[in-house]
Amino acid sequence: MKRAIQSFVMTLFAGLALAGAAQAAGPKDASSGAKTDRLTDLMVELVPMGKIFEMLAKDNPKWPVQDKPEAVTPVQLSCLRAELSNTGYRRAKRKDVAEYVAENPSRIDAEVKLLEGGAAALMGRLMMAGAEGERTGVKMSEQEVLAGATPEQLASFMAFMTAPDHEALRKLSGIGNAFSTSKSASENEQSGEAAGENLATQVMLRAMGECKVSMEALFN
Repeated sequence: MKRAIQSFVMTLFAGLALAGAAQAAGPKDASSGAKTDRLTDLMVELVPMGKIFEMLAKDNPKWPVQDKPEAVTPVQLSCLRAELSNTGYRRAKRKDVAEYVAENPSRIDAEVKLLEGGAAALMGRLMMAGAEGERTGVKMSEQEVLAGATPEQLASFMAFMTAPDHEALRKLSGIGNAFSTSKSASENEQSGEAAGENLATQVMLRAMGECKVSMEALFN
């Protein structure tokens, strides 16, 4: 089952890379603010979407509107690329995390501990490898990516991916319940691709809203 989860994660962000090529108030007390910042850092490490978008942007100065660059002004293009950078993605994700922390204060310490135990680092490593392999055509195996991971780190990773208690945390990350131990490898692969594309699309749409980019301008 461990290999199935690892393969699913790499497929998930291969889907995100393909799709990419195509406000709530925060907690008021200092303790909650610190927890929000820490959980945000872990979410960004777990799902390194900003880094993947920066990788795609580096390849093309017109990204993400390379197919229709005339649809946006230079100011809008600059705004989009900033919103889709690692810094911009973290800023947007922190709003979601602040909501989550406010609604689930009793869960945060344990969830931060889980992610710090290896889930965030290993998930991020697999996702970056999946996206890089899709971009370059040079793919790595799950074993190569996770070489050197400790049993404790792998246990943290497995718990995040499969434990029912962490369903809300998976939803916050954007992965949700796309992976299932009851599905076949092929079904999980398809689910991973769809989840990656949906995740990328949601972030893109959010950036377009922030930058006042018209959907009609891009798709008509």
